[in-house]
Amino acid sequence: MFILIIALGGIWLWWVYHGDWVVQVNGYKIYEDDLDLEADRLQMIQESLGMDFQGEQGKALKEQLRQMALDQLVDRALMCQAARNNGISIDQADIENQLMVAQMQAGGAENLQKFLQEQGMTEEKYRELVEEYMMMEKLLDLVTKDVTVEEKDVRQNYQELKEMLVLPERVKVGHILVNTEEEARDVITELKEGADFQELAVQKSVDPSVAENKGIYDNVTKDSSFVEEFKEEAFRLSPGEFSHEPVKTQFGYHVLMCFEKRDASQASYEEVKDWLQEELLTEKKQEKVMDYMESLRGAGRIMYNSKNSAIPV
Repeated sequence: MFILIIALGGIWLWWVYHGDWVVQVNGYKIYEDDLDLEADRLQMIQESLGMDFQGEQGKALKEQLRQMALDQLVDRALMCQAARNNGISIDQADIENQLMVAQMQAGGAENLQKFLQEQGMTEEKYRELVEEYMMMEKLLDLVTKDVTVEEKDVRQNYQELKEMLVLPERVKVGHILVNTEEEARDVITELKEGADFQELAVQKSVDPSVAENKGIYDNVTKDSSFVEEFKEEAFRLSPGEFSHEPVKTQFGYHVLMCFEKRDASQASYEEVKDWLQEELLTEKKQEKVMDYMESLRGAGRIMYNSKNSAIPV
């Protein structure tokens, strides 16, 4: 009987540890390919920031990134499981909308496909990642929904930072994005005839954010993340003036209108209170999320495959 138990134990261990998985999270297996993909992604980000991975130091950095990738994969699995346990799901329409945004940012569907291929990622895998990240975002919203910031804390933070709070030159600009030059010229014609800019934006713009912002972007600075052609036109226009020629970018054809232009100045409390409140709120939410993640890790069954050499030492 004792020999049989030992034999069965050996079979069980073989069954548990065989295969190319690197870690199990509550029974969900994360494979070597997943770890390679995540580690390569992190390395590409660091290389774009100028980090060198040559030589012995580069080898050590790669190992650190691989460990970071493994930790992130474990956390992602824990969060997606927690999201599902809380009844969170993502509509396919939302995934399609996010895919469209990614295609616009990449300069078209073909460019996105090329980028994914360079990353060693299929579109199916990309969709899966999009769904996971959207689930995690909803989970974090649920976890932090009761976090608040009191105004007295915002005022205190303003007094502490007041001397450093200088706002750069900035504009409030309207934006209509269309697919063709002809459509853009039609928009310009309607504006010349007195059409309301925001109404036109809602009717004609293909910018995914138009449903929320009615085509208006406030506090655009020269360091904002918009493409250069967009920013050049935004700062060229005078208040009340709109583009008389379409602005072509990788995303399509833009028609802009300047609503307000403000010079650089020291920020008043009213000008930055929303930003300060958001910063404090983000800080408190991060603390709540860190505590929540610790609880997930503590309660989770996380098992590393000691037989797999792909796991960072």
